[in-house]
This record gives sequence, C-alpha cells and structure tokens, in this order.
Amino acid sequence: MKNEPTMRETSLRAQIAVGWVTNLLILCMMFVFMITDSALADNGFRALHRDPGFRGLRMLVYMVPYYALMPIYIYWASNYRVRFLRWVAVTTAALGLVFFILHHLSHWHFGQRPDFNSNVLDLTLHGVGLWVLMNSIKWAKLPLPARDTENAALTENASLQTL
Repeated sequence: MKNEPTMRETSLRAQIAVGWVTNLLILCMMFVFMITDSALADNGFRALHRDPGFRGLRMLVYMVPYYALMPIYIYWASNYRVRFLRWVAVTTAALGLVFFILHHLSHWHFGQRPDFNSNVLDLTLHGVGLWVLMNSIKWAKLPLPARDTENAALTENASLQTL
C-alpha cells in the first residue's frame, strides 16, 4: 500500500493554499483601490506617498512572493514526514496575520480608517488570515503518515540481492 495523504490532510492543504492565494488577491485589490482613490482625489497621489510610501513599496516587493510562494511551500512540506516544516507554516501564517492586524490598527489609530467602508478589505484580510492560521494549526497537529516500511523493506532486499 502506497503512503498517501488522507482526505483530511489533502483538504486542509488545499484550504491553506487557497487562503494564501486569497490573501494575495485581497492585498493586490487593496493596492489597486488605493491607486484609484489617489487618482480620483487629484491631489498628486498624496495618500500613496504616506501609505505605502517608498519604504512600504519596497516591502510590498517582498510581500507578494511571500504570499505567492506559501501555497507551494505547503505542498512541498507535506512531502516530508517532518512536523517542524508544518509548524514553520503555522509561524509564517501567524506572523502575516499579526503584521497586518498591527498595520490596520495603526491606520485606525491615526484616523485613516474613519468609516466601515475603509475597513472592509482589512477585516476581510484578517478573517482569511485567521482561517489560514487555524487550518495551518490543524494541519500541523495531524498525525504524520507512517513510513511505508513494507515497500522500504522490499527495496532494501532487492538491493542486497543484487550485491
């Protein structure tokens, strides 16, 4: 019998990957809306100079690969029977969630999110980030698949017989 992931593990991996991609899409849409809002304000893109600004723009260059590569990491890490790799995914999800919650709170604190409309995408990002984190924790806690000892023993016996 081949050592294949369970349906639960496959489902969790898919949900985590979809969550990372969804968060990337939300971040991209937030940036598009910020550009559109600044263009319509006709004030020299003043809002974009403040957020993300030049330093934030440089950070976005790293955030896009971070979100784009995490689904690949999830599937890569599942190929190994190492729980540590799964907890790296949990830590990464937690750091992303905490970062954007703190970023959102800083905007809210300075009065840059005055009404519900200005908070909708941030709250959606946090909700999806929480979903990714919860599913990542469930995935990390799943029992690791047992090593396929029968096939390993057959392979070992075959290699010994050729010597």
